[in-house]
Amino acid sequence: MIEEPEDLAVVPPSCEAGPCGNSCVFCYIKQNPPEVLREHGGNVDTTRHDTLNDPHLEERVERARDRYPDLRLRIVDTAGNVGIDEERVESLAAAGIDEVQISLHTTVPETRKKLMGNPNADELLELLPKFEDVGIDVIADLVLTPGYNLRELPRTCEDLETMGARQVRVFPVGGTDLARGFRFPTRRELEWMRETSRRLDRELDIKVIPSPTIDALLGEPAFDPPDLPEPDFEAVIVVGELAAPIFEPAVRELENVELLVVKNRVFGGVIGASSLLTARDVLREIERYEPRTEFPVLILPDAMFSPDGRTLDGWSREELVGKLAAFGYTVVTCRKPEDVAKVLASPSPW
Repeated sequence: MIEEPEDLAVVPPSCEAGPCGNSCVFCYIKQNPPEVLREHGGNVDTTRHDTLNDPHLEERVERARDRYPDLRLRIVDTAGNVGIDEERVESLAAAGIDEVQISLHTTVPETRKKLMGNPNADELLELLPKFEDVGIDVIADLVLTPGYNLRELPRTCEDLETMGARQVRVFPVGGTDLARGFRFPTRRELEWMRETSRRLDRELDIKVIPSPTIDALLGEPAFDPPDLPEPDFEAVIVVGELAAPIFEPAVRELENVELLVVKNRVFGGVIGASSLLTARDVLREIERYEPRTEFPVLILPDAMFSPDGRTLDGWSREELVGKLAAFGYTVVTCRKPEDVAKVLASPSPW
């Protein structure tokens, strides 16, 4: 996760936001496995949630500005070419927005049209300087995809510097076993992506930030290991593959703590985030694990549950916790490493 300022507030779109209008090569919606689609009634559709295609966006920004006058207000747009023109940029500025985070990917017009599957995807590029003119900071997200925009990274950052963008965030393309039409970056390409981003950050007058996901895919800890205490009970910490390099050093010297790294087999591909773990993958690994004590504590990542308390494969929090309790576990969910430390430091009530 890229560190954000404490005074930031993101204004979400309303339920009336329209579709994104793109058909991106790497769109994750197209990559959902059949079993996940079945759990969601045959369709996983977040395309009717595009921020800049929300007719009530300015009203929402104005309300947020009135209520939180001291916060920086941001909108996050995953399309970057729907519902936006010079008049809209001006109206957003007048409503009180401070910054916009746009899925830009490249400043090469033909590449952007090809990558996003939209013949009009190049129109946004001409509008970018307008944001600076009205005082809106631009954060440009680049999903680097081999064979498309990967090698355009230097040119894109140089262009964005001249266009007045404040920050560039560099992400490697990700995907499941059902990804089609593109490939994942090789290790050498990931290393080039990271080193080029760091070089451009030094050389240009624009902030270029490589995503910590790059470090994780290279098997390197993106953050310092948390300081975890030795508990007086057996604890099992469940994480996805990308979080393993962070937690492994933290538990290495702890006798009563086991780290259970769960491979995401439902999605496959390069999906290794703890937030994308499914109930089925967790249960598969738990069934193989042999606890040393009668009532171990099982710590799950809270991020694997959606706001309505469900996993990606449709299990409710209550269903999964109940199933794990039947195996003899006391289940706790934690959102941050410091929350895990608090659980381990607690006197065992179990």
